[in-house]
Amino acid sequence: MNILITGITGRIGANVARHFLGKGHEVRGFVWPGDRQSAKLKLLEAEIVEGDLRSLENVKAAAAGCDWIFHLGAAFQAGGPFTHEQYFDTNVKGTFNVLEAGVALGPRLKHLFFSSTDATMQKYIPGGIPEPITERSLPLVTTAWYGYSKVLGEHLVDRYVRADRVPATIFRFAYVWGAGEVLKFPQFRLSHFIAEFAERKDPAGREMHSRLKALAAGQEKLMIACDENGRPYKKHCVEVRDIVNAFDSAAGKSSTYGKTYQLGAPRAFTWDEAVPYLATKLEMPFERANIEGTNPTYYEYDMTAARRDFGYAPKADVFRSIDEALRFEREGGGELIPTHVS
Repeated sequence: MNILITGITGRIGANVARHFLGKGHEVRGFVWPGDRQSAKLKLLEAEIVEGDLRSLENVKAAAAGCDWIFHLGAAFQAGGPFTHEQYFDTNVKGTFNVLEAGVALGPRLKHLFFSSTDATMQKYIPGGIPEPITERSLPLVTTAWYGYSKVLGEHLVDRYVRADRVPATIFRFAYVWGAGEVLKFPQFRLSHFIAEFAERKDPAGREMHSRLKALAAGQEKLMIACDENGRPYKKHCVEVRDIVNAFDSAAGKSSTYGKTYQLGAPRAFTWDEAVPYLATKLEMPFERANIEGTNPTYYEYDMTAARRDFGYAPKADVFRSIDEALRFEREGGGELIPTHVS
């Protein structure tokens, strides 16, 4: 297949590209002119086309002759700061242009993937969310511009599937860990919570800040964060390699057209599972505290649909992610990481 990947210089895009090149596909990457990360693509030997997602002409030219389109390109929080206008123009108009390019390909286009995010949903509510979240459990509601731009993108995809029969699928990623990133996950660190409460002016917030600083005692520590009732936080993340394998499993499957799928690790983790394990590996002390005066992190995803429709079988739980992150750091790191082996 001839594949166009927007966002090919990102941590997901680069690994998706390498995977499909390794399987004998022709891969074309669409990049911003002068993208400083384009140099790493020389290792991949992918065809590189420069252009602007905001230009319909550029996107159509890049998509010409392609059978599959993986639309991963976006203005993303970590790459910013971006203005509201940049989020809208790149993520919303850019997605419109990709879909228009798909329509222009006609029957040549066999599959188009739109990468979305769980930032489209409000997951941090009082008491947390005890039941596993399905693709339709929560409304797409957010005021943050990145997440809201992805809400609009999902709506655009739905419109083009129904009105123009574009063979499109939405992948909604959980919080994504690249190679090594789990070791530096901020919410595992006591310092993260100290900083979070440092700006609070209310009495409860100031009290919480003082308690956390006392726990730290001037030392960097890990943290088993719990809600106000002592229940450890729970979260669902996903490792890059499991996303790569999801694309591999779903690409070309007509059963996925017009559908949205959540992608996460084999299971969610709780802080009282992950933090002691990480503390042992890093030889760091840890504390446990009830975090009061803020909505807790407590949710997990139901991935029944992805397992049913294209055999999604993620492998990297939090423990495997920690172990492989440590190995990755010992071996010197890098942007491209091995794909899973069975």
